[in-house]
Amino acid sequence: MNVADFGDRYRERVWENHFAEDFERDVAAGLRATNKSIPSKYLYDALGSALFEAIVLLPEYDLPRRENALLERHASRIVDRSNGRLRLLELGSGSSQKTRTLIGAAIERHESVEYTAIDISLEAVRDAAAQLLDRYPQVEVRALAGDYFQVLGEVAPQPATLALFLGSNLGNYPGERGVALLRALRGALAPSDALLLGVDVRKDRESMERAYNDSIGVTAAFSKNVLARVNRDLGAEIDLQNFNHLARFDEGTGSVESYLVADRAAAYSLGGGRGAANFAAGERIHIESSHKFTREELRELAAACGFVERAYLPDGEAAFALALWERADDADRRAPASAHFE
Repeated sequence: MNVADFGDRYRERVWENHFAEDFERDVAAGLRATNKSIPSKYLYDALGSALFEAIVLLPEYDLPRRENALLERHASRIVDRSNGRLRLLELGSGSSQKTRTLIGAAIERHESVEYTAIDISLEAVRDAAAQLLDRYPQVEVRALAGDYFQVLGEVAPQPATLALFLGSNLGNYPGERGVALLRALRGALAPSDALLLGVDVRKDRESMERAYNDSIGVTAAFSKNVLARVNRDLGAEIDLQNFNHLARFDEGTGSVESYLVADRAAAYSLGGGRGAANFAAGERIHIESSHKFTREELRELAAACGFVERAYLPDGEAAFALALWERADDADRRAPASAHFE
């Protein structure tokens, strides 16, 4: 079964990218810098993505289970926004597993549903689309493969759109990057369209750090795979055994910051005449920020990006939340008036 079996119920567009060149440039610059880093988007090659699918099954990483429970509880109210056709527009759709609850609820409420999936991986979108099209005859899928900013700059507003940014993915876009992304997303929405966010809530340090330090080492393998990818793709000669995974909550940034830490001093060829990366014992490579939000932060972020909060839906332990925002006109930044969903 593939998307070609579904005729005009499936459409796709692919944006040109320079991923290999960007990877080479970012890795070489990041590993030779004083404060070393590798952008988190490079964690997700085929092996990295498979390891992350294993992470979401771990007892320590309970974010997906909390989010799914909230979606199952509130889906019918979330999609109850208008009559007629609804467009679901998702950033980082991946396998679209968590979205199926909303799609099912939308089909019950609306005449038809268009699911627009934005993801860097065309293969992932195609695989997910084939499953959705087979399962839901009322759904049409539009796949947009490319960088978020590339794609959103060319997505036209379409009334009765519910945008989705789930899985606490907003937490990987701290500070101005998150503001820029949300403003770009707002530009793809019409007034009164909505955005549903799944966000990890700030809580006690032990709970937050435990989610990134599982007892059997899957998260550590996920982190170290980015160095294995550097070796595979660039011909580098980095000794993975010299690096240990470290994840700690930083009060200053409000994020769990993930690093790979060199156990001993070493110099490693980056391959292909790119020079060497030199490490002191204990030196860190920053690989990911996972921001944990307070409700007040979310309200301030909504206002800064041209949205207003319409519902805030925490789980019973206030450990995870769904936030439903509405796109406001520039002249209509009404004060938050949150709904309470039972």
